[in-house]
Amino acid sequence: MTGQAAIRFILPILVALTASAAGADPFMGQYAGAFHADSMTQMPATAVVVAEGEDHYRVRIEAVSNDPGRAGETIEVYAGRSGFEALIGSRSGGYHWQGQIKDGHLSVASEYGTHFELDKIVRKSPKEGLEPPAGAVVLLPYKQGAKPDLSAWTNQEWKALDSGTMQVAKGSTTTKERFGDIKHLHLEFWLPLEPLNRGQGRCNSGLFLNDLYEVQILDSFGLVETSGDCGSLYSVKRPDVNASLPPETWQTYDIEFRAARLGGDGNLSEEARITVYLNGVKIHDNVAIPRPTANPNADQRPTGPIQLQDHGHPIQFRNIWLVKG
Repeated sequence: MTGQAAIRFILPILVALTASAAGADPFMGQYAGAFHADSMTQMPATAVVVAEGEDHYRVRIEAVSNDPGRAGETIEVYAGRSGFEALIGSRSGGYHWQGQIKDGHLSVASEYGTHFELDKIVRKSPKEGLEPPAGAVVLLPYKQGAKPDLSAWTNQEWKALDSGTMQVAKGSTTTKERFGDIKHLHLEFWLPLEPLNRGQGRCNSGLFLNDLYEVQILDSFGLVETSGDCGSLYSVKRPDVNASLPPETWQTYDIEFRAARLGGDGNLSEEARITVYLNGVKIHDNVAIPRPTANPNADQRPTGPIQLQDHGHPIQFRNIWLVKG
């Protein structure tokens, strides 16, 4: 995500500037504030702090100038926890940077008075808690404090938790009902923090439409995304923007899907198409899906179940419903 895109992205889902962020990790998350380039120049800045080990963090900070004739700045530095703060002390861009993250404030400085001052922001999806409209097919009802009804799903080994959510367990699960075109599919998911894991090992699951086309579920917060990261059409197309929230935050998918069309001879006549919003941000816009994602040679079909994938991580789901197309 470019610096300008990052700043535009914050605005619609910014909840508050606060020292108390969602989730258990006090440092991980997104920050916003200012870059003081010198005593006369200041510009807006954003940062992501990503947990990448026990008490270790990667910190990427971007500043964007509103003046097209003036350059911004991007640095990537590293921090380590020391008591109630995370200390920054590393090189980036040929200079040494030193600072700290403490009480929701990130401060880091280099030579000649150059410094960043940013505060932690709490973001949530504007689609969290979206209620199903009249006529919707409710696949996983959600009521806080009440175990959900899992009867719409094939794998009854998945856990119905007292919090009202469904947790992954013992194999993937699919809907008992088959679906074709979907006008609106809504799903909410929660990823645990797994700071020691990397890549596909970091909170991996997936949402399959027609049991063929995977929209990836993964902890991809703060990454330069690939076609294997969260929001990707797995192995086919990466999302247009990284709209992932930090782990330990409820996230949302809102999807429109047009199933593949077959001709009278049973051969593919029109590719499946999909539009995806992750946390209220459009990441795929009416994209044609050229092939099944997990098995490129699988036969395409006009209807199929919805699958949620088990990759051995205690991911939770809630509030899943759809409106047929």
